[in-house]
Amino acid sequence: MTKHLWSTDAHVRSSTRRGFTCGGRGRPRSKVWAALAMVVLSLPVLASVKVDLNVADDRKDGLSRGWENWAVTNGATAACAFGGAAVTVRGVGGTLRTEVWRPGIAAGATLSADGVTVRGEGRVAVELEFNGLAAGRHALAMWHHWPVDKGAPGALDIAVDGQVLVRGVKLAAGVTNDFAATSAFVEFTAMAGKPVVVRVEGDGAAVVNGFELGGANPALRASRPEPGNFDGHAAVSGPLTWQAGRGAVGHLVFLGTDSNAVARATEKSPEFRGRVAEARFDWKGARPPTSAIGGVRAPLALSHHETYFWRVDEVDARGDVARGEVWQFRPRHLAFPTAEGYGRFAVGGRGGRVIEVTNLDDSGPGSLRAAVEAEGPRTVVFNVSGLITLESKLVVKNPFLTLAGQTAPGRGVCIRKFNLGMMGASDVIIRHVRVRPGNLAGVTLDGMGMASSDHCIIDHCSISWTQDEAFSSRGARNITFQRTLISEALNAAGHKKYPPGTQHGYAASIGGNVGSFHHNLLAHCAGRNWSLAGGIDRANRHIGALDLRNNVVFNWKSRATDGGAARVQFVNNYYKPGPATAHFFELVPQFENPAFGPQIYFVAGNVMEGKHGPEGPRGPFVGTRSRPELPWQEYMVTEPWFESFVTTHSAAEAYTNVLADVGCNRPALDEHDARVLAEVRTGTAQFKGSTTGLPGLPDKQEDVGGWENYPVERRAANWDTDRDGMPDAWERARGLNPADARDGNADRDGDGFTNLEEYLGWLCGEFPNVKGATK
Repeated sequence: MTKHLWSTDAHVRSSTRRGFTCGGRGRPRSKVWAALAMVVLSLPVLASVKVDLNVADDRKDGLSRGWENWAVTNGATAACAFGGAAVTVRGVGGTLRTEVWRPGIAAGATLSADGVTVRGEGRVAVELEFNGLAAGRHALAMWHHWPVDKGAPGALDIAVDGQVLVRGVKLAAGVTNDFAATSAFVEFTAMAGKPVVVRVEGDGAAVVNGFELGGANPALRASRPEPGNFDGHAAVSGPLTWQAGRGAVGHLVFLGTDSNAVARATEKSPEFRGRVAEARFDWKGARPPTSAIGGVRAPLALSHHETYFWRVDEVDARGDVARGEVWQFRPRHLAFPTAEGYGRFAVGGRGGRVIEVTNLDDSGPGSLRAAVEAEGPRTVVFNVSGLITLESKLVVKNPFLTLAGQTAPGRGVCIRKFNLGMMGASDVIIRHVRVRPGNLAGVTLDGMGMASSDHCIIDHCSISWTQDEAFSSRGARNITFQRTLISEALNAAGHKKYPPGTQHGYAASIGGNVGSFHHNLLAHCAGRNWSLAGGIDRANRHIGALDLRNNVVFNWKSRATDGGAARVQFVNNYYKPGPATAHFFELVPQFENPAFGPQIYFVAGNVMEGKHGPEGPRGPFVGTRSRPELPWQEYMVTEPWFESFVTTHSAAEAYTNVLADVGCNRPALDEHDARVLAEVRTGTAQFKGSTTGLPGLPDKQEDVGGWENYPVERRAANWDTDRDGMPDAWERARGLNPADARDGNADRDGDGFTNLEEYLGWLCGEFPNVKGATK
């Protein structure tokens, strides 16, 4: 059974929620946390408790995963409870302020880039008072990085109950990696029923970014693990590595699939893998003391279906041991066999439950909405075909989802009236879904999106009849948008932000780091084919790494591809002017706001049918013109910036390849997409806008005939007896048991894809046919 990175084990808990805020005198504002606090205050500290001190805002990019994230409000004091201790933080000689260094947040230094500060005249301090600690010895680590550009203290002294234990702690500056931040470590004895007061003091300023109770000295323990902690898409072809702690001469390695077992493990435990002399562990050649790990015999074979937990204890020359943290990773695997680009390792619902869509309702049991909004790993299959009329936006927020439109009977499903998209989601796979909102809702809508999402992929979908733009992915990371057909964005359609008659038939505004956009077809959209929307980070710097290749664009009006991002690869795309086209530059990089920072482009192999190309990577360029116009040498490079991880064709080959396989064509291509494909091939437009009269650019869905008939078909009750997402006939043909739902998440042939995933891929022609199987 697959284990997922959303484990709630206390010592590896992922705090992805907004940082919580506690009120005065330790009373938290959350009723749930209040109940927890009443329990933990009576307990001794049994394990390490890590607390990141955060700014009290609604952002998540400053939260530290695996830590308690305490959003401290500005004032004289703040209090909360953690792991058996009530903690009060106060300012001495000045007011508590939580401050943030934005370049550090942008670089991912979530612990050290923000924290609690005090500023004033003379000696000032941040005090931490701990109540409820068990009697006996305790260890406290703290991190100190000044999160403001000016006014940093020269050094800090640390005292416990009035006794200075550490002097002259010098702060690192400009830290963009938490492992490079200054740490301090003290040990002290707590008396039963008495508070312990830790004072961090400096000249004119003091700061604490976070603290850990009960852990080893950060300077002595292992750090900087590779794969990185919480890496759910780890490339583990080589050894596990880390940075050795100060003075370490040996390293004790523990590894397993049970987080608690690894946390408790000793050298006599089966999770102990041995002592190594260097800061690396070759799991391929390992011969552990026991014969198995997670059911796999040594030498170790890491499974794509498991999450692995590991710990490295550092041993110094005296034999003293600095106990390590428990780290975790999951080996990456393709989302499906034909997944490419930077979203290709999306986990989706692998290993989770199957949810069946059994009706066409907007909401309620058996609806698409209920399935999409459910929590936990899930694969959504369709037992019904037809039009799904949504009454509000359908937003994917919860991670680990596979939405398998190819499983629908008949001609599949089509979503209308409202849209379907991701917002801050991760590990989502959407395949073979149609989204055609139209103007029924009376509001301005896009079609699909991947905004602020990570490790997600959209494949073989069809989007049309949108009023804002068909697709957007601003703020995303590690995404792929492939073999999807965007067509007929409604043009003069009453966009609510613009005067009546404004033409806004736009295809897509795309962001990502890295965002892969390949083998798509954009047809009959007036503009934004594509609009490069790299955006800016917390430090107000231009960002975005976009790879656009082998896309086909037909019949735009006045805008093909424009906008900007920090790094763009624009390779072997095919632009075919249509009857509405009046603009013949396929790429227009925009530099009107140089304050965002540089933009660099690699441009090669693109074609404008009947006009120019292929051209590049060296100029002069006919099809690219920047705004304002600059020499190509100022913003172009002649070698790619990064690997695309996409099977790349020439532009001419891509034209044929894309038209042969694009859009929602499983279980069947609908009449709308068949018409659009025919118009692309012939260079024509059957319809025109009722308001603008522009050929191929509709102003409302009725201009092109509106929604066609999608027959309502339902699966028979005996189609899938055990409800594991695989039909009985297919299971029998594969030697599986149609009466045992557990075999859906099994991996019978050991290729990394579960049996259910193989069925989903088989529907798309990705796995060989089997006699007796049926679609």
